[in-house]
Amino acid sequence: MEALRADLYALVEASQPCTVRHVYYLGIGRLWEKDTGKSRRNYSVPVRELGHMRENGTLPWEWITDGTRLVRQETQYDSLDDALERTTEMYRRNLWSSQPRRVEVWCESDSISGVLHPITSAWGVGLFSCRGQSSKTFVHEAVREYQRLGKPLSIIFAGDWDPSGRSIPRSVVERMERYNGSGLDLHFQQIAVTADDVRSGQLTTHDVNTADANFKRFQEECQREGLDPHGAVEVEALAPGLLRQRLDEAIETQIEDVHQWNVLARVEKHDRTLLRAVKDAVGQLIEQVSEEHNEANDE
Repeated sequence: MEALRADLYALVEASQPCTVRHVYYLGIGRLWEKDTGKSRRNYSVPVRELGHMRENGTLPWEWITDGTRLVRQETQYDSLDDALERTTEMYRRNLWSSQPRRVEVWCESDSISGVLHPITSAWGVGLFSCRGQSSKTFVHEAVREYQRLGKPLSIIFAGDWDPSGRSIPRSVVERMERYNGSGLDLHFQQIAVTADDVRSGQLTTHDVNTADANFKRFQEECQREGLDPHGAVEVEALAPGLLRQRLDEAIETQIEDVHQWNVLARVEKHDRTLLRAVKDAVGQLIEQVSEEHNEANDE
């Protein structure tokens, strides 16, 4: 068990932030038994041990991400000074407004979104979780936003290589084209899991659910790619660092007007300086008013 915990620590340290599922699949493929049926039944073992390691302080909590638990609450502040402080820290100029295309990142599940978020946050790109098959309402609302902006669209996608995972991008594209009556200039790029990833033979696989309603089309796609339609690969089988690297590179290639991007980046830096000055000035004004109020009360 100590050896297993050491393996778990090393995997998480090298991949953080990552999900428990990432640790599980990377562990099967690199360190543990590749007996697929047995290994999938033992998924509870790394789940349990990673939980113990975080609770006893041997593994930092922030190394494991969980994008499936969301909290919805209105933003609130302790004071005006607090509001200005947080606004200054969070301020972002929309650098993409200078670019000819809108760029978004879509992923199959909330869990993988936590792995990709550091990259999308750094680039200021929207991150959408399909949560399996995207609903018609979700896609329709997205199309309405694209119509309002009037820009061509680039979607970067990460999902599983299995019947359901391969049906998601197909369904999203078909619905977007159907809901956008005036035509949509859409460029779709899948960075994971790709046919080349599966073809490499280096990723942990598991048996495909042949009863899946999407299996027939998945089988046809595998045959075109020269792949076994009975082997599935989940996106968590790819190292988190590799996923983030692919995403980082894919987003960077979408910047067509580098000059305007750099101009707005400099404007953003200037804006932050201005916000700090405003915060300091307002803070001094609040302090002055407070002192005058206290003096008035004393009199």
